[in-house]
Amino acid sequence: MKKKSVNLITAVGVLVVLSGAYVGVKAYVAKQEAADTESAEEENPEIISIASADVKSIKFVIDKKEVTFEKDGDSWVKSDETGFPVDQDKIDTLVSSLNSIKAERTLENVEDASEYELDQPDNTITVTTEDGETTVIQLGMENDSTSQEYIDLNKDSSTVYVVSNSTFSSFEGTLYDFAKSGVFPTVDSSTVSKISVDGKDSSYVVEKDKNNFWNITGDGETEKADSAKATSLASTLSSVAYASYVNYNCAEDELSQYGLDKPYAEITVDYQEKVEKESTDDENEAENGDEEVSEASGDENQADENADSETDGSESLDEDADSETDGNESSDEDADSETDGNESLDEDVDVADTEDSEAVENENTDETADDNVEAEDTDVTESDDEAGVETADTESAESSEDAEEDSEPETEMVDRELVIQVGDQSSDGGRYVRVNDSNEIYTISEDSLDTFLGKTNADFWDLTVSYLSANNLDTLDVNYGGEDYIVNVSRETSEDENVETSNNETEDEDTTDSTSSDVADGNDVEGNAADDNTSSGDLTGEDTENTDDSSSTASTTSSTSVTLSYTLNGKDLDSTTFTTFYNKLINMTAQKRLTDEFKSNADPEMTVKFTDIDGNEMEVEYYSYDTNYYAAVINKKVYLVNKMTVKELFQAFESVTGEKEKNESAETADPETNVSTDNAETETTETSEDVEE
Repeated sequence: MKKKSVNLITAVGVLVVLSGAYVGVKAYVAKQEAADTESAEEENPEIISIASADVKSIKFVIDKKEVTFEKDGDSWVKSDETGFPVDQDKIDTLVSSLNSIKAERTLENVEDASEYELDQPDNTITVTTEDGETTVIQLGMENDSTSQEYIDLNKDSSTVYVVSNSTFSSFEGTLYDFAKSGVFPTVDSSTVSKISVDGKDSSYVVEKDKNNFWNITGDGETEKADSAKATSLASTLSSVAYASYVNYNCAEDELSQYGLDKPYAEITVDYQEKVEKESTDDENEAENGDEEVSEASGDENQADENADSETDGSESLDEDADSETDGNESSDEDADSETDGNESLDEDVDVADTEDSEAVENENTDETADDNVEAEDTDVTESDDEAGVETADTESAESSEDAEEDSEPETEMVDRELVIQVGDQSSDGGRYVRVNDSNEIYTISEDSLDTFLGKTNADFWDLTVSYLSANNLDTLDVNYGGEDYIVNVSRETSEDENVETSNNETEDEDTTDSTSSDVADGNDVEGNAADDNTSSGDLTGEDTENTDDSSSTASTTSSTSVTLSYTLNGKDLDSTTFTTFYNKLINMTAQKRLTDEFKSNADPEMTVKFTDIDGNEMEVEYYSYDTNYYAAVINKKVYLVNKMTVKELFQAFESVTGEKEKNESAETADPETNVSTDNAETETTETSEDVEE
């Protein structure tokens, strides 16, 4: 027993010792962690802590000049130039970067400040707070290998702090990096109608005509422009943006600094912009609206007066009915006395009360009838009043909806002009620009400007050789292979009238509508177009509801169709064969145009003269140019067209004249002819041998 007690005491003692050891270790770990934290804080102490709200002004060096930004109310201003467009967000970022700055290392007892380039600091930042306290930060050398920078505080170079070189990066840049830049005007390319470029190297004008087609004018000549190229030029305006801000208030005598006193080029754009209509129009509409409301109110008052008069009339009728009823009561009393209490109907009751009196079977029949009459009159009046209220509410709701629609601002399209003056090349790889005679100077990248500059009218030429819609063609004269051909176009117009019944018909009855057929270029319709272009449709229930039940009406619709037919030298010509050739002819597109003079010693292989229905003529000649191109000459313009494309055109015309079929037939017959010739030669040889023998 004694042995067990000793063991128990020993175990308890060990447990106490272990518990004490655990508590001691835990306390040591906590103390060590606290020491490490304190050591870390000592290694990276916070050296600058300035609340943004406390900053009154901040001064630092920009472009080798000291610039001060100070608070004016809630906004930052440049102290010596209050009109300068300060970028508020940019300065707020500068100030917030000073909220908490920690040193990665601290160098004490520094004897030579030049060792860290703090004798001639790269920048000096001076921060003044609302209470007048000033903090001066000098920025010295940057260590590129460690991405660190050396600074001192309040010009005490005996202690140098090492911070990350990104700590003060927001203070770098030019003055206009701290300015709020403008935005290049927004231009909807779909509204652009004209682009003029007047430059030292070249000048041209791209403009839409009254039919909305692009034309190009250059060197005193105007001709059709390539639509895709002109549209692309206009679309470029939507992506133009300023590259950098240079001067917010450039005086006229300063323009020469940027080459804008005599611009390198000037780009003028005519376009339209959607804007709200002027307020005067809104006021006039509001006045008109008030007058309409007043008129509506007058109509409602008049309706109320009419309703009141009707009610008064009903009351007078009730009074008459009461007087008649009193008379009837006396008659009833006399009748009662004569019949000894037997109930009977009063035959002398007014006709208007007869129905009511028949509905009642007691001695108070006439009184009950009178009550019913009054009740009916009241119901009628009340129902009329309710209808009037509902109508007024409906009209009020409609007026409210109209007012809401009218309250929406109306817009209109107004003409605008954008003028871009382009100056010298800038250091950022662009050019200085001035927009709409503004005093602000910006740069725009040369990539954006090259879309407009350095171009000539030749860059926008339309390379379609000769286009004339078949709908406008009258005659086509062709010289091919030394022979002349003439194609005449005839037009037959037909009208088809169809009666369309609008009512007194069943809903499922079919009605026939005639539709007009449009003749596409080169796709002429043969036969009776009126018969081929009809469609049927069902009369819907909605259409039936809208008809007049009292009478039967009918509407007549008509359509006009034009059928083109062709003759070649007076003989009928297959439409499909001709349109195949004609499509190739009018859709001929060149690879490029010659600007040099073109002369050919040979005659053209094909000459085509178009004459339209107004008598206007256009002639194009096709010459063999080289191994790759044919030269298509029209109005002294020379187009170089792919040779294979022109060959296909010639083959299509041979199908029109029938020459292609003849050639194919001849090629088919040639092998047989050759065989016959060979046989003849063989027979002749044999005969000669026989003679010799």
